[in-house]
Amino acid sequence: MKKIWIIGVLLGIILMSMSLIPVKAGMEKEIRGSEVRVTVTIEFGNHQDMSYTVILPQNNQTALKATELACQNLSLYFHYIWYSGSGAFVDQIGWEKNDFANSGYYWHFLLWKNNSYEWEMSSYGASSVNLKNGDTISWVYTVDNSMWEPWTTPSEIIGHYSAFSSMRGNLNNTGEADGYILGNDILWKFKSQSTWGFSSTPIYHHGIIFIADSSNLYALNPNGSLLWNSTKGGSGYYGISSPVAFGNYVIIGTSDRYVRAFYTNNGTMAWEHYIGEDITSSPVVDIVSKFPVVFVATFNFNASGKLHALNLTNGEELWNLTLLGSNYLGIPAVLNGKIYIPIAGKENNNYQWNPPYGIQCIDEQGKYVWNLTTDSSIRSSPAIMNNTMYFVTAGGNLSAVNLTSHKFKWNYTMGGSTSSLAIHGNVLYVANDNGDLYAIKDNESNANEIWNKKVNGTVKASILYTHGKIAVVTDTASSTVYIFSENGSELWNYTPQPANYILSSPIIADSCLLIASNSGYLYALTDNSSLPEIKNITSSAAIVGENIKISFSSSVEGQAILYYENVSGDRYHGVIMNYSNGMYIGYIPKQDTPGKIHYYITVVNNSEQAFTKSTGIREMDVSQSVTEFSLLYMGVILIPLAIYWRRKI
Repeated sequence: MKKIWIIGVLLGIILMSMSLIPVKAGMEKEIRGSEVRVTVTIEFGNHQDMSYTVILPQNNQTALKATELACQNLSLYFHYIWYSGSGAFVDQIGWEKNDFANSGYYWHFLLWKNNSYEWEMSSYGASSVNLKNGDTISWVYTVDNSMWEPWTTPSEIIGHYSAFSSMRGNLNNTGEADGYILGNDILWKFKSQSTWGFSSTPIYHHGIIFIADSSNLYALNPNGSLLWNSTKGGSGYYGISSPVAFGNYVIIGTSDRYVRAFYTNNGTMAWEHYIGEDITSSPVVDIVSKFPVVFVATFNFNASGKLHALNLTNGEELWNLTLLGSNYLGIPAVLNGKIYIPIAGKENNNYQWNPPYGIQCIDEQGKYVWNLTTDSSIRSSPAIMNNTMYFVTAGGNLSAVNLTSHKFKWNYTMGGSTSSLAIHGNVLYVANDNGDLYAIKDNESNANEIWNKKVNGTVKASILYTHGKIAVVTDTASSTVYIFSENGSELWNYTPQPANYILSSPIIADSCLLIASNSGYLYALTDNSSLPEIKNITSSAAIVGENIKISFSSSVEGQAILYYENVSGDRYHGVIMNYSNGMYIGYIPKQDTPGKIHYYITVVNNSEQAFTKSTGIREMDVSQSVTEFSLLYMGVILIPLAIYWRRKI
C-alpha cells in the first residue's frame, strides 16, 4: 500500500510540473513549401489604395522585387535609383514622384509589425529587406511630421486589402475600388438603431466599416459586428453627411452643425468644432504644408455656403471662405493643392435651386482661384482624371473641363442627374434620374456613347467601378442593386429585403459589396462559395499567465490572422497564424489578470485576387489557475490516499 501511495504522489508531482510549463507561441513546427507569397499595398497621395499578392523567385525575395512585381501586375510605373553600397532608393511609383523640395511628399516604406495591429517604418531600404511567406509590406506617398514619422499610415492592414476611406475612394472622386464584386449571397447584415435607416455612405479603413444614421456613427468589424457607436446623446444627431477616415481619425459633419472627429479604434471623440451651417456632403482631408487639414463645404438655406479649413489634430479653424452658392451633397475634389467645389446654387422656400451654379476652385491656403459657371445645379461630386474634370448637372449635361485652360472640352446630353459618376481609364460610367446607365468614352474633343442600359428607377446613389464590374443602385420603393460588366452585360441584380429606398452609395469592404438602405439595414453581399474555408475553431483553456492557443482547420493554405483584444480592452491586435497539415495555429499572448478577451479570425486566400472571410467575434473568460489546479492536484493526491485507507481498513 505504501508503494501505491508513493507512486500516486509522484504522479501528482509529475502532472503538476507538466501543467506549469507554459505553452510558447511558435513551438509547433512550421511546415512551409519553398513558395514565398507576399502582399504589397500602395497608397498614393490622393489616398487611392492598391494591393497585389506576388510570388517571389527563389533567387530574389527582397521587398524591392516584391514591389517591382506588384507594380507590373497593377500596370504602375516603378523607378528606383541604385546607390553602390547603400542599395536601391525608390523615387517613383505610378504617377507620384518624390518631391522633397516643394511639397515634402515622398515614398515611405513600411512593414507590418506582427502581433501589434500596426505598421512601422522600415529601418532598411527595400533592397535590403528579405521577405518570408505571408509577409505584408506597404508604400505610402506622404510627408513626415516633426517626429519623422509619416502623417498617415496605410488605410489597408494585414488581411484587409480593399480600403475605401472616403465616399468616392480618393481625393479625385474617381469612384474606383480595388476589391471584388463576387455575388449576391448575404454574408451578414447590420441593423441601424434609427427609424430613418441609412442615407449616408459607408467607408472602410484599417479593417473597420464606418457608417452613420440619423442618431449614431457606427464602427463595425469586417464581419458586421459592432465595434463601437457614438451618439452624443441626441436624436437627429447625424444627417446625410458621410464619414471620411484619415490615419487614426474618422471625421463627420453632423446635423447639429458640428464637425466631429473620433479615434477609429474606440470611438472616443478627439475634438468637435461648431460650424454653424448645414453639412450634407462628406469632409475631405489633405496634407497642406506638411500638415493634415480637414476641408468642409457647407449649405445655407436660401444663401451661400462656406468652405472651412480645420486642423485635423485638434479641430481648430484655420480659415473659411464664402462660396458663390451652397454646396449640397456633392463632395469637393482635390488635385495639386486646389479644391474643386460643386455649387448647387441657392435653394428657395419652394425647394427650387437658383443660380449661381457651377464649380468653384479655391487653393488649400484659402485663396480664390477661378470659377466655372454652368446652366444648372451641380448636386453630385466632380471627378478628376488625366487633367480633366468631369461632372453631371441636374439639368442634364455630362461635362468635361480641361483643368489647364479651364474651358469645356465637350458636353454630352444625358438627362438630369444627382448621381456621381465613376471613371476607369478614359471611360465614364454615369446614370440619370430616368434610370439610364451610360458608358461614355472621352475622345478628348468629344464624347462617344459606348452603351446604355435601363434600370428599374431613378439613380441617386453614386456609381462604383471595380475590376471590370459596375455597381449601380436605384432609388425606388423596391430599390435594386445591379451589376454590369464593362461591355454592358447585366451580370445579376438583387433587391434587398425589406424593400425600401436607397440613397447610400455602394462600396467594397474585403470581399463584400456593402449596400445601406433606408430600411435600416446595411447588407454585405458576396459569393460564399468563393471565400476561404474556416472550420472547427478550437481554443485552449484561458488561464492567467499562459498563452492561449487558437486553431482551426482548412484544406487550403492562405493567410490567416488572429485578431484579439486583451483583457484591458485596449484595441484589437493582429497576429499571423501558422499553417501545418491542414491546421492553422495562433496564440493570444498571456494575460496578467483575469477577465474577458475577444477574438476573431480573418483568412485571405492565396491568390492575386484577395478574397477574404472573417468569423464572428468570440468571447473567452480568462481565469486564475490556482483554484482549478489546486483541485486537480488535490484529486491526484487524495485518490491514492483513499485507496490506501480503504484497504487498510
